[in-house]
Amino acid sequence: MTKYRNMWMWVAAALLCTTIGASYLAVNYLSRAQQLQTDYEALLEDIEDLTMRVNIKIDYGEGTIEWYNNTRVPLDANLLTATQVVVSVDYSTSELGTFVDKIEDVGGDLNTYWLWNYFDVDSGTWEFGPVGCDSWVLHNGDIVSWVYSSF
Repeated sequence: MTKYRNMWMWVAAALLCTTIGASYLAVNYLSRAQQLQTDYEALLEDIEDLTMRVNIKIDYGEGTIEWYNNTRVPLDANLLTATQVVVSVDYSTSELGTFVDKIEDVGGDLNTYWLWNYFDVDSGTWEFGPVGCDSWVLHNGDIVSWVYSSF
């Protein structure tokens, strides 16, 4: 009988140690998770101060349109940089500025070009881009569009 009693004492001691160890790990995990959540929230605040959000529409033609709403881009980013955040862009530069040749491998067709527009909130209309996409500096909340158009 004492033999079984000693065995159950050792089993109880092992379970007690396991419970204490598991409790320690749970408290440690919770503490670490709370610290990571605090760090994450602080990082989000820092990102908010260093970035802005814009909406980018890409019209590939033939009814294929993709929107990239609330896209986070660096402050003072130009349209080319913002577009490169969401899709791959092939472009060429000259003394006149940057010309977009392809977006997501769409482009290069005869008499068809990538043109950009911005949405004028005051008039409620889309306006053609007056400068090259590398010269158009975006602002928080801007809505811009790329359209693959033929002439």
